[in-house]
Amino acid sequence: MFRLTTRLSSSSAQAVQCVRELAMANNAGLNATIGSANITRMRGVTGILAQSASYSSVPRQMTQQMTLKEVGIMDPYVIPEKENRPSIFSDYKTWIKYAKLRMRNTGMTAASTLGMCWKLKDFGITGRFLGESEEAYIGMNEAFAKGDRKYLEEICTPSMYAKLKGQLKDRVGRYEWRYHGLLEKPQIVSIRQGQIGGHVLIQMIVRLKSNQSMGVYDKKNKLIAGDLKKPVPVLEYIVFQRYITDPEDNWRILGKTAPSS
Repeated sequence: MFRLTTRLSSSSAQAVQCVRELAMANNAGLNATIGSANITRMRGVTGILAQSASYSSVPRQMTQQMTLKEVGIMDPYVIPEKENRPSIFSDYKTWIKYAKLRMRNTGMTAASTLGMCWKLKDFGITGRFLGESEEAYIGMNEAFAKGDRKYLEEICTPSMYAKLKGQLKDRVGRYEWRYHGLLEKPQIVSIRQGQIGGHVLIQMIVRLKSNQSMGVYDKKNKLIAGDLKKPVPVLEYIVFQRYITDPEDNWRILGKTAPSS
């Protein structure tokens, strides 16, 4: 479990700097993390270890019967990667739709960032969040590889933990993974704020791209899948959440999403 420390601001005028902090955070150089994928084509360690089982399908419908930790991803939208974005010249209608969605995402992220910073009286939170969220993500994958359910329960939301626990139960063999370095700087691509059960919920989506490798071994320590000596690029969009009005709550990993088509 991890918690971002907060610091009090001496002037409310600093609130406007919080939105700028998001852009600054995305330019900060940080270490990389590992991701999730299947055995044949690596997209990340949790997916590898689960042998292509997905852990991103968290509940998305908010009902009064759900607990505070079980509301799902409020807005899973992520803008497409550059190579997949529509062209204004070849597909104008699709480009207009994309431009509207991107403008909406930018506005909502800025508003949610400002609201979060104002509520926490912490105008440097996004800068620190990338580093700490990265550490939590690596910790989750380390725990998953080792089968450390106690740590997984601490670092993940209940829905995410339930999915990973199910994957641990079904997997066969011993798993190892290695991290081989950052390919691109981590980015916060989306921040959303919601009012759930009287509490203010913040969700952040972080884009992480790194090199990594994995190996699966049988009881005789024979490699049966993967190759630790052959790193591959991994791209992940990880969703973190925290109820910032609950002093007992911490940032946890809710799941993952993917760029919209």
